Amino acid sequence: MRQLMISLDRSILDPHSRAAGRMRQYGETDELFIIIPAPERAALDLSPTVHVQSTGGNKPQQFFRLLASGKRLIQERQIPAITAQDPFGTGLIGWFLKYETGAALTVQAHGDFYLSAYYRHGSLGEQLRWHLGKFVLRRATWVRAVGERVKRGVLSLGVAADKITVQPIAVDTAAIRAWAPRFSAREKYPGFGPIFLWLGRLDPVKNVPWLVKTFAAVVRERPRALLLLAGAGRAEARIRRLIKKLRLENNVKLEGWTADPWSYLKTVDALLLPSLSEGYGLAVMEAMAAGTRVIMNDVGVANYEVLPGESVQILPINNQEQWVKALRAI
Repeated sequence: MRQLMISLDRSILDPHSRAAGRMRQYGETDELFIIIPAPERAALDLSPTVHVQSTGGNKPQQFFRLLASGKRLIQERQIPAITAQDPFGTGLIGWFLKYETGAALTVQAHGDFYLSAYYRHGSLGEQLRWHLGKFVLRRATWVRAVGERVKRGVLSLGVAADKITVQPIAVDTAAIRAWAPRFSAREKYPGFGPIFLWLGRLDPVKNVPWLVKTFAAVVRERPRALLLLAGAGRAEARIRRLIKKLRLENNVKLEGWTADPWSYLKTVDALLLPSLSEGYGLAVMEAMAAGTRVIMNDVGVANYEVLPGESVQILPINNQEQWVKALRAI
């Protein structure tokens, strides 16, 4: 079947990226026409069945070009189905296209927006997104939830259960287990231990400043403990200032975005997930495949796809006392 995919992931435009590889896998069962909002206009084929184009232009131009390109592709290629990456901007465009063309709309629900209080009671922008998502999800033909927690949130909106499918993000467990690390965090930082890893986007919902403050209490007892922050995002400047303020420059390292998370996961003592809300938590699943201990808040896959056990600790959100105790025990 042919599908139109509306995605925000610009890394798909890089044929060598992991995202591009996933699109090729999807293209083994469906022919995909992917449109991406981006400042530069581009077009390429990732495979004979995966075709990608970006809009070019500023933000308003990108929105209207997504609409125009999507409508043209649906009509010219006789595409019967649309999939939107989220229930917000891409979901709204998908709903417009569904309304204008009659194509079926599947909305991807990756985030825990409707069981978590983070978005409903957050900033004005987060509250607007919460209401926009509710509008779109109720009008989608189908909803794909990445996990049981997300499904329950969508059900709470009154969406019929038979419109929702749970399809977790694919994790190549065999490849992770066979992966030979290209570097070692222990060799990179000799003399430090235990070594903890945080992995992801440096966004407010990921709660990294809280983790840094919590880690300061760990360092007072374990001065050689090390926290690696592998990621990038809009909260980076604030985190840098906090590390300096708390005098943690020796114990907390900003590693930047990494194209090789598996080497980190295989050479640290534990992965930390302090997020205030998660739809799934891919890093957790990859850490488990790598045989690495996980300490996480009760979000995302916690207590659904992943249960507490010998290698997984699930803690109440922002319970600093329990987090410090768990980190000191490693």
